[in-house]
Order: sequence, then structure tokens, then C-alpha cells
Amino acid sequence: MPKTVADIMNPKLLYIRDGDRVSLARRHIIEFGITAVPVLDETHRPVGVVSLRDLAGDDRAHFQPSGTVETVKASATVEEGARLLAESEYHHLVVVDELGVAVGMVSSLDFVRAFIGLPPRHPERFQRF
Repeated sequence: MPKTVADIMNPKLLYIRDGDRVSLARRHIIEFGITAVPVLDETHRPVGVVSLRDLAGDDRAHFQPSGTVETVKASATVEEGARLLAESEYHHLVVVDELGVAVGMVSSLDFVRAFIGLPPRHPERFQRF
């Protein structure tokens, strides 16, 4: 079984910048077959996440992140990351390094796969990213 969140996360981080148009997040979500995109500030630190749930029925030109975003350190154990996710209201965590800079994303499915002994698998579109 993988030992750390870094072992199971998707290191190919697809994101939008704080202040980008919602249509950019929607396009990335549809094009890459994912369900959430982190919103990063100019220092590459997470300030929010835009998910399919957020986009459902949202006609606003800009999305304002709530200011809260669940993160997990890449060095955290898989068990620690799974606990953080289970205690949150979300299906994804933004993975950060020791300085709080975003380095990947991890989902509930990534944790399930790790716990049952399957290797990480991320949408095929990321292979060409």
C-alpha cells in the first residue's frame, strides 16, 4: 500500500487563478473529466476549489472562493489524508508542500484505491497534459 499522499495524488495540477472566469473552470472540468479544480493565488497557494456542485446553475461571470479550502500535506500518510477528507464536507483535497504551495490534488477515489491495493489512476487526458 502507498505510504504518503504524494504516492497517490495527481501531481499534474490543473488549476485556475483567483479571479479567473468561471467558464475556465467549467471548461477544464469538462475537458479533463474531473469534478473539481483548485483556485490558486499568485504565490500558487490554494484559496478555494471550484467543483461541479459549485457550477451547477451558476450563471455568474466570476466565482468567489469561500476562503476556506481543505488541504493536506504531500508528506502526510494515506491514513492521515483519508481522515482529513472523511472529516471534511468535500470529495477532494488540495495537496500542498511544506510551504503551503499547491503540488497536486487527491480525491476520495484515490484513497479508496490505495486502501484496497490498487495503483493510482487519474483521467487519461492528464497523460497528455
